[in-house]
Formats: sequence, C-alpha cells, structure tokens
Amino acid sequence: MYQYISEEGLSPLFYFIKKYDLKYFVSFRKVDFENDYFENLFFIDFYESNNQKFYNDPHIETTIITIISDYFKRNPNVIISYVCDIVDYKQDFRKRLFDKWYKNFNDNKFSKINFQYEIENNSITYHLSLIFRSELYKEEELIENVNLQLEEFTNLK
Repeated sequence: MYQYISEEGLSPLFYFIKKYDLKYFVSFRKVDFENDYFENLFFIDFYESNNQKFYNDPHIETTIITIISDYFKRNPNVIISYVCDIVDYKQDFRKRLFDKWYKNFNDNKFSKINFQYEIENNSITYHLSLIFRSELYKEEELIENVNLQLEEFTNLK
C-alpha cells in the first residue's frame, strides 16, 4: 500500500504518489439531488493525474480500498456511489474491476447494489453502484429511491 495524503474540505481529496512519480487522486463529492433520502450520498472519483498508467500495480487497489475504508470509518452514515466512466467504452471492464475490489474489501458490514442505466436513443449502458453500511440502510429502500431518482432524470429530458 502507498501512503496517502488527505486534504479535507467541502469535497475531501486524497492522493498518493506511486512508482515513477505517478500521482493518483481519490475524491468524495457530496451530491445534492434535493432529496432528503440521499442527504449522505457522495460520488467517489479516482484517477491518475497524467493519464500514464502503464503497468499493473496491486498497491493501487490496496491504497484506494484503504482510503474508502478509512472514509467510511470517519463517516459511517455515507452512501458512496460511483459511475463507471464511459469515455473509452471500457465501462464493462471497470464494473468488473470494481466488483472484484468490493469482493476483496467487503467484511460483511457493507452492501453494494449495482444498477444499469440506459439513456433513450443511446446505445451506451451506464453502470452505477452504491456502497453503504448494511445496518444503516435497507437495500429495498435504496433500490426504490434510486429507481425513482433515475426515472426523474429520464423525465427531465
């Protein structure tokens, strides 16, 4: 695992530098859907700043999982959400990777729900996932509220 640095603020930011001076960022951004149910929803983003990922490094996975785990320890009531980036059409690969990370990380205190979302007249499937503490949220309620929110997004078009 790499040592990481925390910059707390409105959107907490974490970063670490790995071999070859590649700098990775992990951020948690509060989401406001003007929906009380999702008052503790945060999107997680992570990326390598120079877009120069040129070899597989298992310490990246370990470090990002540790950052997420530490964030949950300090903020147990958050719901963390991520959408697999579609920029290079590798969203299916990313979903499988994140599923693997979750499986390696989960200690049965957390649950994860996967959603697929397609925009009408668009052949791209978006993968959206939520990770949350199992004792704080009911999976059925989350599914219902996410589906209502997705329906609301669809109706805005």
